[in-house]
Amino acid sequence: MPPAALERVTDRVYRIRDRFVNLYVVDAGRVVLVDTGTKAAGPRIREGFRELGKEVADIAYVLLTHHHVDHVGTAGVWKLEAGADLAIHQDDAKVLAGEERRRGTGVGVRGKVTAFVAGLLSRAMAVSPVRADRVLLGRGTVELLGLDFEAIPARGHTLGSCAFLLASEGVLFAGDAVNARGRRSAPPWSVEDAPAAAETYRAIMAMTPAVVCCGHGDPVRRPPQSP
Repeated sequence: MPPAALERVTDRVYRIRDRFVNLYVVDAGRVVLVDTGTKAAGPRIREGFRELGKEVADIAYVLLTHHHVDHVGTAGVWKLEAGADLAIHQDDAKVLAGEERRRGTGVGVRGKVTAFVAGLLSRAMAVSPVRADRVLLGRGTVELLGLDFEAIPARGHTLGSCAFLLASEGVLFAGDAVNARGRRSAPPWSVEDAPAAAETYRAIMAMTPAVVCCGHGDPVRRPPQSP
């Protein structure tokens, strides 16, 4: 029997692993997707929806944490098939739309290797440009399906990286602003603005959500806060 596509994070939040990258499903009757995996993620996402008793038509919104192809790979599919609204920060919107190209640089030896490999993979995993329906300008609350998501600019990994806090679930969707691949979380290895990436990482880790859901690696669960 194949492993389940969905992994429960909280009552409403589920993780789907698309090979080496995570995307998240927020179930509010209809669905908010946070990131969309690579362009090959479609079958895995459809399987996850079947497990949840949902259909593709239930995707109402897609929140994109940044422009990289392993996070936006099926965004255009759900926009076309489900009529989903896509949202991304303004500083990454032109890259998503194919109007600008950008590459990150590596931090340290591991980061330089990661950035080099990412550059090769980005060409192999390239997707058709897609325009966002919502361009996020700064920190603020976005109400979707009766849930309040706080959009938090998270510049560094990309210039328009954006985290999303769903306080009602105690979850912060950090995208690649937090690297959770190793035993301990760390700043991203590949960046477009290195000083900003370090500052963003410190700011996110100073916050107190119960769970930080990252683009790579397992969710980082925090101990309960003392009253």
